[in-house]
Formats: sequence, C-alpha cells, structure tokens
Amino acid sequence: MSRRPVLADVRDTLLRMLPHRAPTGLTAIGRPGRDAPVLVTGNYALTVRRLRHALMGRDVWLLVADSRGINVWCAAGGGHFTHHDVIAAVRAARLEGRVDHRELVLPQLSATGVERRRIEEATGFRVRWGPARSEDLGAYLERGRRVVKRERSMRFPLRERLEMALVWGWPALLMASGVSAWLVGWRAAAGTALAVAASVTGLYAAVPRLPLAGRRRWAVFGAFAAAGAALGGLALIALGAVDVRQLLVVVGVVLVAVAALAVDFEGTTPWYASALATAGHARVELAPERCSGAADCVQVCPRDVLRMDGRQRKVVIARPDACIRCAACIVQCPEDALRFRFDDGSLVEASTIRRTRLNMLGRRTVEVPESRV
Repeated sequence: MSRRPVLADVRDTLLRMLPHRAPTGLTAIGRPGRDAPVLVTGNYALTVRRLRHALMGRDVWLLVADSRGINVWCAAGGGHFTHHDVIAAVRAARLEGRVDHRELVLPQLSATGVERRRIEEATGFRVRWGPARSEDLGAYLERGRRVVKRERSMRFPLRERLEMALVWGWPALLMASGVSAWLVGWRAAAGTALAVAASVTGLYAAVPRLPLAGRRRWAVFGAFAAAGAALGGLALIALGAVDVRQLLVVVGVVLVAVAALAVDFEGTTPWYASALATAGHARVELAPERCSGAADCVQVCPRDVLRMDGRQRKVVIARPDACIRCAACIVQCPEDALRFRFDDGSLVEASTIRRTRLNMLGRRTVEVPESRV
C-alpha cells in the first residue's frame, strides 16, 4: 500500500467528525461487465477507500452518491443521504445503459433515511440491502447477494472501540492538557493528558459491559473519571509535583472532559441509543393488526431486535432492550405497522419518521422533501 492512502486514512480517522468528500459517480472496481453487481455508498472519503479495499480482487460497480462527505449511517439519520440522493446518482450515471440487470445493493445502515420503495418506483431498479459491515461484502457477494442473520447485526470489536477512543480522545486531550499547562505548568499538562487518555480509552474498551441505563450511567462516568484522575495524580507525584493546586487542576479538567463526552457517549457507539435524541426516550411499538409479515424491518435492524414468528407469519419485537431507536424498521415497513411510543403515552407514527430526520441535537426537525428536481 502506498504512503498516500495510509496518510489519508490516518487524517480521515482523526478528523472523522468532520465531513470529507470523495468524488461521486460510477466507478469500476476490477473489470466489471454489464452483469456485474452495483453497490451504492455515500461519498465519505474514508468509507469509499475502505470499500475499495474490501472489494479488492472482485469485479463490481461502485456507485458513489452524495452524502455530503458524511458516513452513511450518520448522513441517513440526519437527512444528508436520502432516496433522493440515490435516485440522482442512478440518473446521473445513466446506469440503465451501463448494466443489463436492474438491481442495486444499498448499505443496510442507510435504511434509517433511504426509502427503498421510492428508489424502485423512480428508477426501475430493485433494491437489496447489503450487510451491515463492509468486511462481510465478500462473503455476501459469493453467496449470491444474500445476507445471513449474523451479518445484519452491528459488531463493535475492540479495534474499532479503540479507534473511537482516539477520535474522541485526542481533541479532549489537547484541550485539557493545554488548559492545565496554561494554569499550572507542564507537569500538570502531562498528568492531565494521561488522565484523559486513560478515562476515554477505558470507557470505550469497556463498552460491552457498561451499564448505561438511567442513573447508573453517571456512576459509570464518575468511576472512569476518578480512575483517570488518580492516574494523573500518580503521574504528578512521579514528576516530582505534589502541589495541591496542580492536583486540583488535573482532577477538575479531567472531570470536565469526561462530562463533555458523557453528554452523548452512547451516540458515538453503534450499540446504544443516543442520549440526546428525542427518540431515545421512546420505545419501538408494533401494531400486530397492520403487520403483513413482509419482514422488511427484520432485514434492516442492526441490533437483532425484531424476529419473524413463523407460526403467526408476523414480526415480533424479540429484544426491545437492544433497540437503539435508529428508526430503520419504521422507515422500511410497507404497512406502517411500527412506530415510537413515548413514556407519556404519545405516539410518533411512521409518516412523521419518514418525513423528518434528526438534527445535531437529536430533534426531528430536518424535513425531507417529497421530491427533488
């Protein structure tokens, strides 16, 4: 691998909270013919490069639609990547003249904001949902573009948890150590850097075992902040600094840094509902009388919340506590059988979910137009 893609990956990983656009359009991977599969993605640069790597040695078409330089999941949830963008990409590429088949493979995680049926109606291309993770694409293609159950669920391995710790930790580390250095000197900056790094890394490493429901979440963040501050204090002692003022600065800055991350730590993971999102205070509800057993919702759920009941030929909510309120199931249900119910009894029906997306504060204020010229 050349140095340039490696450096680009490092840059986009460290700055992944910021949009970084790749060119849109149809691109060939390998030597695809007119019968080669067409995979759709957004134009987040890091995703495009990783997809190219995952598909190396295969002959496929990659159709890059405009997601405003944001990863597919975040872009779809925030209204920056919708069916309109996929339709525009298909038309701009004149795809009907490039392939003989009429099938698109969309990333499963785009189901939160991309309506499959709208694409099919507008383009004549049938939509399939690919696996939730890019490393499963090879096996998916080899078995004839069929997803197995394991590939629908989002995994969050330790490598990716440490990557997220780096993404969120280095800005906090720079700011925290800078404040400490300005207030009481370089020894406090070193202690603060160690404390912040330990707290953030520990949180992400322990994600699978963290109790983040209700008041327990604050105990979790408090414990990790205290452990980090203790390490920072030990670092101060090792550096020969036992000044109480320096110790207080380290403890205070670390508490502020962890508190800032705690505002929506859950939303930085694929396993928990965002603490900011309005839907995070609701639960997904099924109206059985409306369910036709199409199972579109089962295919797009990234947390294995929904299952098909073969005897009733209807969907059941099998693991409600695992739901992250992404709304993919609601958007894709052809019968509007799913919705959100809030603690006060109020409902958010499918029509509202399809018409709106989440803003940066987790409120459904982003309107999706019915059509785009």
